[in-house]
Amino acid sequence: MGSSNPVPDQHVDVLQRQAFNSIGALATGSLTQDNRVGNAQKVANTRLTASTPKGLLAGSIVAVAGNGLIGACAGDSTTADKAVGIAINNAVGNPFESSSGVGSGKCVYAHGTGTVLRTDIYETFKKDGSTPVAYTAGDLLYSSQNGLLINILDSTNNAPYATIIGICLSAPTATDSYLSVQMRI
Repeated sequence: MGSSNPVPDQHVDVLQRQAFNSIGALATGSLTQDNRVGNAQKVANTRLTASTPKGLLAGSIVAVAGNGLIGACAGDSTTADKAVGIAINNAVGNPFESSSGVGSGKCVYAHGTGTVLRTDIYETFKKDGSTPVAYTAGDLLYSSQNGLLINILDSTNNAPYATIIGICLSAPTATDSYLSVQMRI
C-alpha cells in the first residue's frame, strides 16, 4: 500500500483484483478533460489540486462511451448505467512515468465483484459544492456527475442513475486519505 497521505489525485492501490481490462479505446476527451474547472463540485473537491492533470484520473469511474470506447462515467443518463470499472492509472500518466494511455489510446481499469482497491480520489462535496460529503464503512458508492466515487444517491446528485459501483470498506480519515472500496461491478 502507498503512504497514508499521498499527494492528492495520484494513486490507486489494487489490493485484490478480479480483472484488469484495457480492450476499449479512450473516448474523445479522455486525455484532455479539465478536472478542476467547471461545476461547483469539481472546484470544491479537496482531493483535486492545482497540479491535478487533465484527462481521466486514476480512481475515476469508467463507462462504455460508444462502440469499443471507454470514457469517464458522467453519473447521469448518458453513462451511469454503463459503468464498467475504475481507472487504475491517470490517462496522461504522471511526470517521469510511462504515459501508457497516451501511447496506446487505452485505459486500464479494474473491475469484477471482489476487486478491492484503495483510492485517494473521490468527491468531497455534494453537487452544490458547499455541502461536505462524509464517508462511513458500509456506504454504497455511486458515480458522481464528474465520474468520481460518491456515497450519495438523490435527485440532486445522481438519481435515478443508481448503478452501485462498490461498497466502502474503510472511510478516509485525517491521517489516511484513502477510501477503500469493494467493487460491485
